[in-house]
Amino acid sequence: MPNTKPSLAAIAALTLSTSMAFAQETGLPGNASSLREGHGDWQVACTAPEGTVRCAMTQTQVSENRQRVLSIELTTGDDAMAARGALVLPFGLDLASGVAYRLDEGSTGATQPFRTCLPVGCVVDVAFDTDTIASLRAGSQLDVIVTADGGQEMILTISLSGFSSAHDRVGELLR
Repeated sequence: MPNTKPSLAAIAALTLSTSMAFAQETGLPGNASSLREGHGDWQVACTAPEGTVRCAMTQTQVSENRQRVLSIELTTGDDAMAARGALVLPFGLDLASGVAYRLDEGSTGATQPFRTCLPVGCVVDVAFDTDTIASLRAGSQLDVIVTADGGQEMILTISLSGFSSAHDRVGELLR
């Protein structure tokens, strides 16, 4: 009677080929299903649902009473040197005044509108072209200038410490 039990070597080969195929599908280091790394004041977070890698770089700031002050999430697109995403700001802002950005002590850029407000805060779409990304890489802080509902200007600061390495890492993981 022939031996129909699979050999240990056959099981090992099947397991190895299956895990290698899964690793190729996910594209994350070590065949991980998710990844979270710190890059200065930025976090890189990735997931690989159904083999499709999705990564973003984020920074969230909270106040002393643990309420979110701002959160920004960026990812790269077809042009790995550009970035797009969203900025979430707190309630109590004059939405009609929009948002302006200022890199370090430079001049203030054009005003950008809010897209909507959700239970987590008010959302601004972010799209940085390659020139803006190059400037952010060389900068130390990005000021977000908004107007409070009472008319007072507020400046919220996004640290750029770790921005370059986080941006590079997201681009690397999405390749």
